[in-house]
Amino acid sequence: MAQADTVSFSLPSTPLSGSVAWAIDELRSRLKRRGAKSSDKASGQGISIVVAEVGSPQAPAAMARSEEAFALIRDGNTITVWAHDERGMVYALTELADRVRYSDGEDLFAGKFPLAEKPSARIRSMARLFCSEEEDKVWFHDKQQWRDYLTMLASNRFNRFALTLGMGYNYPYHNPWITDVYFYFSYPFLLKLPGYDVEVTELSDEERETNLDMLKFIGREAAKRGLEFQLALWTQRYDFDDVPRANYTITGVTDDNLAPYCRDAITELLRQVPEITGLTFRVHVEGGIAEGEYGFWKEAFAGVAAAGRPVEIDMHGKGLDHTMLQIARESGMPFAASPKYLAEHMGPPYHQSAIRNKEYPPEVARSEREQLSEGSRKFLRYSYGDLLTKDKDYKVIYRIWAGTQRVLLWGDPEFAAGYGRSSMFAGSDGVEWCEPQSFKGRMGTGIPGGRFNYQKHGLPTRYDWQKYEYQYRVWGRLLFYPEAPRESWMRYLEHECGDAAADCEKGLSWASRVLPLITLAHGPSASNNHYWPEVYTNLALVEGSGRRAYGFDMEGPVRFGNAPTFDSSLFANAREYAELLLAGKPSHRYTPLDVADWLEEMAEGCEAALTRAKATGSFGSAAVQRIMIDIQISAGIARFFAERFRAACWAELFIATKVTTLIEPVIDHAKRSVMAWQAAADVSRDIYHDDLTYGPQSWLRGSWQSRLPEMAAEVLDLESLRGAGKFESVQPDEQMLAAVKALKARQPVISSTAGIAAPATFKAGEALTVHVDETVDEEPVLHYRHVNQAERWNSAKMTRNGDGFAATIPGDYTDSKFHLQFFVSSRRGGRNVLSPGLEDNLSNEPYYTALQD
Repeated sequence: MAQADTVSFSLPSTPLSGSVAWAIDELRSRLKRRGAKSSDKASGQGISIVVAEVGSPQAPAAMARSEEAFALIRDGNTITVWAHDERGMVYALTELADRVRYSDGEDLFAGKFPLAEKPSARIRSMARLFCSEEEDKVWFHDKQQWRDYLTMLASNRFNRFALTLGMGYNYPYHNPWITDVYFYFSYPFLLKLPGYDVEVTELSDEERETNLDMLKFIGREAAKRGLEFQLALWTQRYDFDDVPRANYTITGVTDDNLAPYCRDAITELLRQVPEITGLTFRVHVEGGIAEGEYGFWKEAFAGVAAAGRPVEIDMHGKGLDHTMLQIARESGMPFAASPKYLAEHMGPPYHQSAIRNKEYPPEVARSEREQLSEGSRKFLRYSYGDLLTKDKDYKVIYRIWAGTQRVLLWGDPEFAAGYGRSSMFAGSDGVEWCEPQSFKGRMGTGIPGGRFNYQKHGLPTRYDWQKYEYQYRVWGRLLFYPEAPRESWMRYLEHECGDAAADCEKGLSWASRVLPLITLAHGPSASNNHYWPEVYTNLALVEGSGRRAYGFDMEGPVRFGNAPTFDSSLFANAREYAELLLAGKPSHRYTPLDVADWLEEMAEGCEAALTRAKATGSFGSAAVQRIMIDIQISAGIARFFAERFRAACWAELFIATKVTTLIEPVIDHAKRSVMAWQAAADVSRDIYHDDLTYGPQSWLRGSWQSRLPEMAAEVLDLESLRGAGKFESVQPDEQMLAAVKALKARQPVISSTAGIAAPATFKAGEALTVHVDETVDEEPVLHYRHVNQAERWNSAKMTRNGDGFAATIPGDYTDSKFHLQFFVSSRRGGRNVLSPGLEDNLSNEPYYTALQD
């Protein structure tokens, strides 16, 4: 169609809901900006858009009869819009508006027809955190920012927005870091409750009222677009009288009135902002309430119920026990548990098959206040624990924390689709992502204008989130429908990046796998407060740096090769791999060298995309520069860690044998790693600020170039070990020579699904048999476990069964309230094989899941 043509609308006879009316207005607005006229009368010319009744029984067979499903059908110049429900209609209409916005041809609605989509992840939430008065007040009070931001979320198929308050600090007791407390204990920054003398001394009545008005505005705008509005209230108290550096003083809270005050404040907030559909609470000690103080939560949840409408109670997973679940159940409100997806970080899309050893419960809890999170329920600190029972009556919604990647762009369609599938793992309900730049300016480190991170003129966008629009697009649309057509993200890239669009897509896809893979394979700390692989604080290969950042969260020696992986069932660290080499045993797990190979491939992919993009006419544009700069930095990080993983394998052999000649390959790979980091720092030096602040400690702020001196100094430390000190004069023996030979001859682990047969479902109490009909060198091993991370894995050798092998999970083991997961390890042609293992794009689940009927 020509851009000036008329688009006529045929609307249902029944009144439109608010969100559908908003979506139609959004489409009309986009048409107007492109010079097209819109009319409610058919003109016989141009395009006719027929909006069918929501839930119409005449909907085409192509449209699924499920929540949020929609279909777009085109017949000549007539486009018919079908949807199962109102939110599906919003997605259908905003899909058309998106095509109009980014179409470069004459046909403003060009794209795939028919288009029929339905959701994979039921909950697709984006969390925006208020952590810094200095950096976050600006966006909190910007109404146009909210209109644009919430429109962007709704248009990219998110169905929930979570405004997150009170996440500024990890620990509320005797904490000397507590300085910026704006919204930390949120209620008195929003409300003046009759009957209580609780107030913020330095806060004017006018500012408090303005804060509440903005919360109301955000709620209305979210509801207008069909978004659920989740308010996260992470902190219920802190040491109000023991924070001498705090910028605001809260008075009037006592031990006696805390619970009733919070109860009544919750009720009043829900009455003042009726659009709030759910509340998130941190129910362990870090929220200010000692674990086991169930009386407080009975009061708080009674406050939710007193609002007189269904409001979902979402409880953060850490420290969550069955008593808390029962208290939520007894409130009569819908309720959910929200465990972390992979610690406080982001890995590949699958759920880790095993937690770190340090996360299993100790014999004695660290303190009475932490009797659950550091005691009997410690296995829930960083993943789903025992929440995924067959008969659960609550939602399980995963939260991806911002420990791994905070600054650099992310955007891999294959990973996003993998998350869309894995977010529903074993009856789960969806995922919430702490958006890019979460924790910026945290713990009093806010800098005026620092939210944008850039120092180079011309690169900052109008709003901080606009840098990451592609990231939101890929994430939201593929969480919703993992098979979404490529055009749904390419139209944006082609509009923004011109003839460099395909290179930006491919380069970002490679770059976006780098840090999640590093995180999975190298986990010196599960806490985002200590581990930030994007701007990595060096952890020594032999001895030296890294103790302050990582020492509290590692078992045994604090060195790179001893850092645990975040999936000990499928990934070995360098120390474990060296031990196997010295014992002459193969590894059924992925080794650091497998990880290094993947990272090398990712770096090469990034660099190839950059080379191609340089030959395009769009390379100099700000949009392309933002993407390509981050791709270059990611390539440097990938090569740095690839060399570190290789160096660590040699370093662990060196440490175990004390053979000084083994220090040479350690030094060689360490030098290469520093060169790779230097390349990343050279790219970032004049682009990003020198001090990117996500906390006050040295490992939470700084830049790529600020990390270089410590990395370079380590090389000198390693060179000093040549024939010196405790490693002096040890000669090679046959065991060491065999280990070195095996290391040099090592071949990558193979991933394969060939020849594996197993049921997808089972009945409790009945045996489940797994078959392997593949030629192997020796008896395969079946590894199995309940979908319960409080438990360890079992293994059984598979026995000959006809032309293949079989092993049976006994009925007394399947007789539980949990589903099952399993994988097979074997050797074929001298190679280690994992079935199913990880595919080349690392976006699948590397185990099988059998659901209980």
